[in-house]
Amino acid sequence: MSRVFFITPDINSPTGGIKQLYRQVDVLNDNGYEAFILHKKNGFRCTWFDNNTKVLYHHNSLDKIEKFLKKEDKKNSISKRLSNLKKAIRNCFNVKDLIKEKYEEVVFDKEDIIVFPEVYGKAIGKFFLENKKVVYNQNCYYTFWGYEFSNQSNPYLNNDIKAIIVASEDAINYMSFGFPNVPLYRVKYGINEKVFSYSENKKKQIAFMPRKLNEDIVQIINLLNFRNKLKGWTYKVIDKMDESQVSDALKESAFFLSLNHKEGFGMPPAEAMACGCIVVGYTGKGGKEFFKNDFCYTIEDRDIIAFAKTIENLALEYEEDNQSFVEKGKKASEFILSEYSMEMEVKTILDSWNSIIN
Repeated sequence: MSRVFFITPDINSPTGGIKQLYRQVDVLNDNGYEAFILHKKNGFRCTWFDNNTKVLYHHNSLDKIEKFLKKEDKKNSISKRLSNLKKAIRNCFNVKDLIKEKYEEVVFDKEDIIVFPEVYGKAIGKFFLENKKVVYNQNCYYTFWGYEFSNQSNPYLNNDIKAIIVASEDAINYMSFGFPNVPLYRVKYGINEKVFSYSENKKKQIAFMPRKLNEDIVQIINLLNFRNKLKGWTYKVIDKMDESQVSDALKESAFFLSLNHKEGFGMPPAEAMACGCIVVGYTGKGGKEFFKNDFCYTIEDRDIIAFAKTIENLALEYEEDNQSFVEKGKKASEFILSEYSMEMEVKTILDSWNSIIN
């Protein structure tokens, strides 16, 4: 059976997409496949979440890919974004987070399958020319990063692409429209109930993650602060936290503000729902399938005033009668943990790879 290598950026910071790559490797190995995370730096491993995932290394090939991206996409390249992320990470994590032992680089066979993240763009068609490839496209809106109007070729159309894997109904619509002849599979993400579980013990607290659309949340919070209507309410900034810290913050928060923007799925609001938060905000496209009117409050993308008005009104209603919100939070948790279970994730991973390889 072919070995499967998931090319993964060396980023040791809370990043949902990378955690999903690790998760998929674990599931495949637990079910008879031979799969590995492929990192560039010898000894590197993500440490911000618990894992014993199989990791191998190949500095030469991944370094060439990053250099290619820098050369091809000077204005809008993923390599530039990765560089910025790495600089931020060095300020947030200790050097000891990186494993120091030396590891030999893996030797590839022609039968190996190489899995590329969508953010590697045009590099997908330029490297590992002797191998079959799968694109794990976790955010369809990054498919054309680094492209211009005049591009005449696309690696998704190469004969060496065996399949595309996506993470949402929205992404299925996007990729099937763009590449109707490429085999397409969906992995349905699961929420880990051992970490993100329901809690009814809520503070008058509003949680949010400032990493995306920071300019929006700065406006929203300042509008609310200067209006001074939400007395006794506090804000919980979820940033630079490990998985358990994120879970603790969500479990004690009554509301979660979703700042999802052009997401392949959008895990943060889903995890907030699992913890019993009332989610208010943007679906990010990929989250449309689980933002249900029964327990979520959807705001049109980038509508700052509507966002601020909605959270202010809901917080004031919560003060009058929080029981109805507790019930909505319970319903949200039950829905998300049922519809997006870990068992369903395993099933869709195996269904996808059984079809791809066999």
